[in-house]
Amino acid sequence: MRFPLDLKNIIAVVPVAMAIVDLEMKFLAVSEKWVATHGHEGIELIEKSYTEVFPHMDEQWWCLLEECLKGKRQQAVKEHRFNRSDGCTSWLRWEARPWLTEEGRIGGLMLYSEDITEKKNISLNEKRFQLFMDYFPGLCWMMDDQNVLKYANKNFLETLNLSEEVLGKKSEEIFGLDIAQSAHANNLEVLRTRQNMEFYQTIRDQQGHLQYFKTYKFPFLDAQGEGNIVGAISFDITKNKQLEEDLYQSDAQFKQAFEHSLIGMALITPEGRWIRANSSLCKILGYTEVELQLLHIQDITHPDDLALSMAYLKDLADGTTENVKVEKRYIHKNGTVIWVVVSVTMLNDSMGNPLHYVSQIEDITKRKEIEEDLYLSEKKYRTIFENVQDVFYQTNQQGLVTEVSPSIEQYSGYLRGQIIGHPVTDFYYYLQDRERIVEILRTEKSVIDFEVRLKTSNEELRYASVNARLIIENGKITGTEGSMRDVTTRKFQENALKALNTELTASNEQKNRLLSIIGHDLRNPISGSLQLLDLTLMGFESTSADELHEYLFMMQQELSHANELLEDLLTWAKSQFNSVSFNPVEVSDIAGLIQKCIQLILPMAQKKGIGISLSVGEGLAVMADRGMLETIIRNLISNAVKFTASGGHILVKAITVGKGVRFSVTDNGQGIPEEKIRELFDKNSNYTTYGTSGEKGTGLGLDLCYDFVLKHGGEITVESEQGVGSTFYFTIPG
Repeated sequence: MRFPLDLKNIIAVVPVAMAIVDLEMKFLAVSEKWVATHGHEGIELIEKSYTEVFPHMDEQWWCLLEECLKGKRQQAVKEHRFNRSDGCTSWLRWEARPWLTEEGRIGGLMLYSEDITEKKNISLNEKRFQLFMDYFPGLCWMMDDQNVLKYANKNFLETLNLSEEVLGKKSEEIFGLDIAQSAHANNLEVLRTRQNMEFYQTIRDQQGHLQYFKTYKFPFLDAQGEGNIVGAISFDITKNKQLEEDLYQSDAQFKQAFEHSLIGMALITPEGRWIRANSSLCKILGYTEVELQLLHIQDITHPDDLALSMAYLKDLADGTTENVKVEKRYIHKNGTVIWVVVSVTMLNDSMGNPLHYVSQIEDITKRKEIEEDLYLSEKKYRTIFENVQDVFYQTNQQGLVTEVSPSIEQYSGYLRGQIIGHPVTDFYYYLQDRERIVEILRTEKSVIDFEVRLKTSNEELRYASVNARLIIENGKITGTEGSMRDVTTRKFQENALKALNTELTASNEQKNRLLSIIGHDLRNPISGSLQLLDLTLMGFESTSADELHEYLFMMQQELSHANELLEDLLTWAKSQFNSVSFNPVEVSDIAGLIQKCIQLILPMAQKKGIGISLSVGEGLAVMADRGMLETIIRNLISNAVKFTASGGHILVKAITVGKGVRFSVTDNGQGIPEEKIRELFDKNSNYTTYGTSGEKGTGLGLDLCYDFVLKHGGEITVESEQGVGSTFYFTIPG
């Protein structure tokens, strides 16, 4: 179709890149700006196809154009990289809109294009910057001239505790008005001057700690030097600030320490001239600082120490040694000799060249005097220590011997070297002595005349009396110290005396018990028999045969009891004085032995109508003293008869237990009160009671049983219940 000429001329001069195409996409009109933008100078475009002029447009763009021609789209937009005919590469932004004929139908398209190469380059630079800064260790961000945050790297967001949602927001929304205004002013200044800027900022982290940052801001500009984006990077210089502060504080502290130190301090040139001296050093030497600055150290060093002092200083200057600490003598301004401890270090410059000596000088004149006194004192006390007869010792907190006097050898046989450094527990005969003395020291801090048992080098027992105390230094226990005296001879004498006293006491108790029994239990039946005899003789003629028989029977009972008591007394006395011989033999006829004992007791049992039965396992045999075994069984059966009422029953039993034999005597008599059972075998008790028919006991029978069972290495026990009966057990081991 033909395009109106006047409209074609108007389009030719419009100031934008514009073209008109028909439904077949043939050019009807183009602007001069279009020709210049696409590099089509000298090329006739009218009636040419758009596809011929732009053969490399992508498929998506053609689809958009077709949709516009069909009325499906009112507008199509596309950015496209364009290779110009002059060989340059440009970025174009395309826009297409349909135009209508007089009849209202679509007649073709109006095409617009814009060269966005510069904008695109700026955008690419921003993306490259962003990509690089995402891995940048500092804080990085970009703001536009409207104070909108366009970009922030990961470190920026994490440091300021922000999320990515802040991107696209204005600075005042993120940081507040004060900070935003200050930052915006800086940004505008950067854009105005087109110059980089640097400045310092402080922020607080999430814990409220102050952090220091050094920030650089710079404009993002296009090829024409235009742009509205400000980039910024910021570095955390908190550590640097801290180092600067530490350096300042260190320098200030050195000056304070130098001037106010209680010991002398000085700076000395490598040649030995005094540069600076603090007031403490001036006081030590008697010179003012100005007077010292006129001298060399050689001038005030004692002549006998001069050569060694200069050698030390040379080693420091040469780098042979890093520091020196030495005792030496100076000459005071008044001519007196003073002792000092000098600690010297050489300070070098960055090239390693010596700058000056740093000296610390402490007056030890009084200490030297004290050391001399201590030396004389130690010499005196060492003489006493090495010749004292008692044993002096010290231990540390771990219980290791740290010192012991030489006198230990004559008591224990150990040399000092064999004891020092070893645990004290190695020398105790019984460790419980060590535990006891430690416990007392812990609670009372000291012990006096505490008796312990020690062992000699050949394992002999020695008794020692210990006086000891805790060593406490600066409120802490560091060990113990004390003295020991050998009391072995005295202890043996005391033990012998104690044994003699114990034996004498036991003998007296046995004598008293024996006299008590003789005076009471034995005298009563004899006295009663004599009275019956007198009564019989006095009334013999008038006494009937029945009365006489009754008197004689009563006399028989009293004399039998007296005889039994005498037998028990003799046997018990022999037992107590170890006069009874112990002759164990093999007893294989246990049933016969028990039957013999029963026969002796049987008349007394029959008189009370008490039955006695026997139960003995087959083949029983035991190693025992036959006489003692009979005494034990006879006494237990006799007691059972005595405390069993008429019509009762007694069972004597013997069974195998392990390699030995257990004997038991069971009755159904009156039983024993629970509180009295524990007294039966108590040597300090003499518990006796009357039998069911008024029989009187001596209390010796069970003593004999207990002693004889013990001689066999056995054990005797009892089970009893009042009103039910009792069972006495004893074992004879195999």
